[in-house]
Formats: sequence, structure tokens, C-alpha cells
Amino acid sequence: ALDRAVVAEDQIRTVVETFKKRLFTEIFPGRTDVPKTLIFAKDDSHADDILRIVREEFGKGDEFAVKITYKTTGRKPDELLRSFRNAYNPRIAVTVDMIATGTDVKPLECVFFMRAVKSRTFFEQMKGRGVRVIDAGDLKLVTPDAAGKDRFVIVDAVGVTESDLSET
Repeated sequence: ALDRAVVAEDQIRTVVETFKKRLFTEIFPGRTDVPKTLIFAKDDSHADDILRIVREEFGKGDEFAVKITYKTTGRKPDELLRSFRNAYNPRIAVTVDMIATGTDVKPLECVFFMRAVKSRTFFEQMKGRGVRVIDAGDLKLVTPDAAGKDRFVIVDAVGVTESDLSET
């Protein structure tokens, strides 16, 4: 409940540390490449905090994790999105709403909620980013240690899946 009203960096760090610790043992056992992961933040400032902490915790450089929002600086959002779809890096993208609907990122294997969602329709669209089907060979081009995509994982750090969502 605290994180819905205030951004607590220690809480973000705990969530990211836990994700990293369980990634290759419980979430994607036997893998070594971080699966393409999309993290939903509550606003642009929150996205910046998450991005910084992800980069610190994983220690893999700026190309490993990027922010893709309308307020992205440097590379254009479309260019970042194209790389997220088609290249090895970035492995993790942090967004607010830009990739929430209508964006196809087939190699996405992990949808990570670090923001509340109230609308059932919006939640279904956000969750839907992970359901895209991809040929095993195409997935291997961006995630070499993936045998194929037969599932995607939702990481819910804020209780979206347990809350009552409104019909809109």
C-alpha cells in the first residue's frame, strides 16, 4: 500500500534483488540469459528509479536495461523498441504506458508489474504483451539459451492480480 502513494527506493531494490535471485532458479530454471522482460512503472520518475536500480543490481551496463517512454532521452522510443524486439540487448525495458497496448514484442517472456492497475481491460492489454507467439528459431536470435516460448511469466510486485479490477 505504501508504494501506491510513495516511491520507496529500498522497496524497488528489494523487488529487483528478489527477481534477480529467483530468475534462474525458480522463474526460468536452467537459463542464463535474462529473458526479455517488460517492467511497468507508475510514472516517468518511477521508471527512472527502477531503471537505475535494475542497472545497479544486474551490473550489465546501460544497454542491458532501457526506459521506453514518451519522455525517453537520447535514442528515440521507436528505435529502443525495435532493439527490444529484434536484438539481444536490451534485456529489460521499463515503461509506463507506451508499450501497454498495441505493441508487439514477440520475444517478451516476462511481464513485470510495479504499478497498480484499476481497469480490467487495461490490465488484460498489459498482460497481453507476453502472450505473443514466436518461432523457436526467431526467439533464439534474441535469447540464445531459450529452447522456445511455451509460456510467459507475470511478476506482480504490487498485487494487481489480487485486486478487484473495474469493468470499463
